[in-house]
Amino acid sequence: MAAMFGTFAVIGSFLSLFLADRGLSAAQIGTVFALSSLVRLFAGPSWGMLADRLGQRRHVMAAGAGLAVCTSLSLLGAHDFLLIAAILVCQGAAVASLGPLSDSLALGLAREGRMTYGPPRAAGSAAFMLAAALGGQVLAAAGTGVVPLLLAGGFLACCLIALHLPEPAHPAPARKSRFTGGFSVLRLPEFRLTLLSSALVQGSHAAFYSFAPLHWRSLGITDGTIGLLIAVGIVAEVALFMWGRRLVDYLGPAGLTGCAAAAGVLRWSVTAVTGDLLILFPVQALHAVTFAFQHQSAMLMLQRVIPHERASTAQALYGALGMGAPTGLMTFASGFLYARIGGKLYFVMALLCLLALPLVPLLARARRPAAPPASPPGALG
Repeated sequence: MAAMFGTFAVIGSFLSLFLADRGLSAAQIGTVFALSSLVRLFAGPSWGMLADRLGQRRHVMAAGAGLAVCTSLSLLGAHDFLLIAAILVCQGAAVASLGPLSDSLALGLAREGRMTYGPPRAAGSAAFMLAAALGGQVLAAAGTGVVPLLLAGGFLACCLIALHLPEPAHPAPARKSRFTGGFSVLRLPEFRLTLLSSALVQGSHAAFYSFAPLHWRSLGITDGTIGLLIAVGIVAEVALFMWGRRLVDYLGPAGLTGCAAAAGVLRWSVTAVTGDLLILFPVQALHAVTFAFQHQSAMLMLQRVIPHERASTAQALYGALGMGAPTGLMTFASGFLYARIGGKLYFVMALLCLLALPLVPLLARARRPAAPPASPPGALG
């Protein structure tokens, strides 16, 4: 998880700077990121089905990471927009193997009592923070041309580590039910509310993920400081994952979404109007609320309302419809909006969070099943 999230930090923090220095416009950067995000929606389930068929998650993860190494090195000689877009779309398809399968493997081990999920996930967030901070210093010294090498090195580490990962002793067999059967969870109004609230709040992060470095650079902020701005949000996120469990349980899904949406209105509005570092640094710490609170809200709601036999399908649908598709579509729109209104784009993101606030009372009335399936102590903590 540390190798994976550290590499993701390079993509999220510095790839847009590399593409801009290769001559791509803001609209073209947004299009590339959107296409890469959308292709992951379709590639992820395919990697999962392959891993279930083979019964070897780690080998499939290693194969995906190996392909990502090749695409990263291909960027070194790419200058044409169409070629760069094709390479990054292929990279998106390859990278789609890492996140879902690492989570699946970790949760499988947690169910067997061999580990807990929280510490590895926190290590991933910490690695993201360190890579963002240190990567900014590397770029300040060597320039953005080093970005493909950083990506290749990170994905190579993922590939080598994946080959040595433990496998659960009794991996879950592949489901043989009809493809459409699991989509019955969409009939649950609580699940639809969760998808909608996550789509609005998590989708509002699209402008930040893709254009924060460009926006802050346009305000005269150095690349090294940009890395630190991104890292401070991850520090807050790690703290929440490590020590915020009681707060999460106290607030519940509705309270978490309410806090995330309100914090999003504040965070994006402030980001739209100032480049003052004394203001930006504390505001970026709200990432623990805007992102992590909403993610925890969705996880709690899925645990409460989704039947145990549909849990995997619901999780996949949440990843696609509550996270991936909204972020991809908003990234696509953000490219065109940023080219026209610049940093004022963040007011649009604030509006998305504002639209999520009326959903909070509806989430508060969501039912809780009489006897939810028990989890092993500490499996998710």
